[in-house]
Amino acid sequence: MPPQFRHLGRDEWQVLRDVRLRALRESPLSFLVKYDQEERYSQKRWQTEFDRGDWIVGELDGEYVCLTGVTRKSSAPRDERYLEYVWVEPGLRGRRTAFDMLTDIISELKDYGVRTIFLWTLFKDNKAAQSLYERLLFSSNKLQRLDSDPEGRWWERLKRDLI
Repeated sequence: MPPQFRHLGRDEWQVLRDVRLRALRESPLSFLVKYDQEERYSQKRWQTEFDRGDWIVGELDGEYVCLTGVTRKSSAPRDERYLEYVWVEPGLRGRRTAFDMLTDIISELKDYGVRTIFLWTLFKDNKAAQSLYERLLFSSNKLQRLDSDPEGRWWERLKRDLI
């Protein structure tokens, strides 16, 4: 049975915190920040992070098994969004969980009038992510080293036009 996806409600910032910390602990090389950094965030900091976007989780058997967020930079056009925090529990990888979650989100964004979505990913040694984003029709938009990455890794910004 696949997970049920839902948007977190206004009072569920703790769910974002808990699932995000779990993702950072489980997949430390997949994200820019480390568990130790975000684990020290205050309640106010987590609430600010929550307010930055719309957060979607997948639930299966009472457990949160995947997460992603949809954010918008304040300086960006109103019809652009970023996907962030994309994570799926290891036991569900390779079972279309991420594909189904992101397909649902992309459909919602298109219905809402969003024209372009972006995401940053670390592709080196991550063929599963590369394959997923290619199937979702993302294409490379920019390759760079991010100053905020303490590992000095190369990150790729992917883009998908929805029109």
